[in-house]
Amino acid sequence: MSFLTTPLAFVVVLGIIIFVHEFGHLITAKAFGMRVFIFSFGFGKRLLGFKWGDTDCRLSAVPLGGYVKLEGEPGDRLSEDTATLGDGKDFLSRPRWQRFVVYLAGPVMNAVLTITVLTGFYMVGFQVPGSRFDRPIVGAVDPGSPAERAGLVPGDEILSIDGQNLPSWEEAQYHILLRPNRALSLRVRHAGEERDVAMRSEATSAERVGSIGVHPLVRVGQVLPGQPAEKAGFRSRDAILAIDGKTLREFADILPIVGGSGGKTLTFRVWRDGQVTDVEVTPRDSGQGYKVGLGPYYVTKKFGPSGAVAEAMGWTWDMTRQTFDVIGRLVTARISPRTMMGPLGIAQASGDAARGGAGSLLFLVAVISLQVGILNLFPLAPLDGGHLAILAVEGTARRDMSPVVKGWIMNAGAAAIFLLIGLVLYSDISKIAFVQKLLQ
Repeated sequence: MSFLTTPLAFVVVLGIIIFVHEFGHLITAKAFGMRVFIFSFGFGKRLLGFKWGDTDCRLSAVPLGGYVKLEGEPGDRLSEDTATLGDGKDFLSRPRWQRFVVYLAGPVMNAVLTITVLTGFYMVGFQVPGSRFDRPIVGAVDPGSPAERAGLVPGDEILSIDGQNLPSWEEAQYHILLRPNRALSLRVRHAGEERDVAMRSEATSAERVGSIGVHPLVRVGQVLPGQPAEKAGFRSRDAILAIDGKTLREFADILPIVGGSGGKTLTFRVWRDGQVTDVEVTPRDSGQGYKVGLGPYYVTKKFGPSGAVAEAMGWTWDMTRQTFDVIGRLVTARISPRTMMGPLGIAQASGDAARGGAGSLLFLVAVISLQVGILNLFPLAPLDGGHLAILAVEGTARRDMSPVVKGWIMNAGAAAIFLLIGLVLYSDISKIAFVQKLLQ
């Protein structure tokens, strides 16, 4: 995948997501017997394509999106030229529930894409850093951080935050990230004794997300046979807190310390089952630098077909719940809009993912597809959610809104969307390094 540049990767990611979204509208409309004039990948001039019944399936010049044009839908002008309006196949002549399903099918297909890609990952199997699923036991505390001021030390286990139990670091970090500059109440356990700890989080990054200055244990995943670490008594799942007094925050911190040791004996502070001991290890020159024979801790996620589907659906549900949680906090100004990712951010992420291989790019497609589906459910016309809301109101009232009222709703929704786009673009641009220097 190294041939994929950032712009091309962006087109691939966005193209797959929007193609699947619009295909959902197309296939449900055709299933109900509605006439679909155009199914286009991209905008602008038609480059090539083929006919599927009444539908011109085309590739257009600007590959940044796509659309479906149904007979009789708002903004349709093609019916005037084809003289087919009134034969019962136009969109507006169909029952409201059918129109509702057609609008809903796009976001649903985005969720289906996410679940399908993740199911494939879970069936093939993939490795993730083990700290994500580890119990939230503190491995390092940043100097001067809220955690240090509150008295947290390595070995403390965070049991709950604001009364919510936290079985893993992933859950703990999620709760902290979404609570910048907030008073937090932690339940902490150390050496079998529990205590309550109060502190106030900080917003320390450019995205203004929460932090209390704690890091997971740096676990050992592999102890290579015949190497200095094995001879010193290291075991898999040991955690390293520090080397020669230098605190570790991630496994990568070990490499420069050991590599720059020159073969000098190093003192590893090791956490094992709640006990802390010092272990001396003398690195060995491997011909490619000094090493001790330790590997990072990863967890392999692999399931059969039914288990993979269940895990994919569970992940999708958790991400959906977290997304709405983030949206709620954005609307109530509890977190900064700079946490949002717009087209520039997606383009950068697409390029990074492409350089990481096909798997990374597909995973990014799965994540962004879900976000696109959720965004399209917002009750703002002309998004799908806006049309769904109008149909729901009309169904409850059992009569159609007047064209004037619908026009005002569409204009108000479009204005809100343009405002959101501007906000997201500002967020993207403000994260660029040279722009940050200008704003300082």
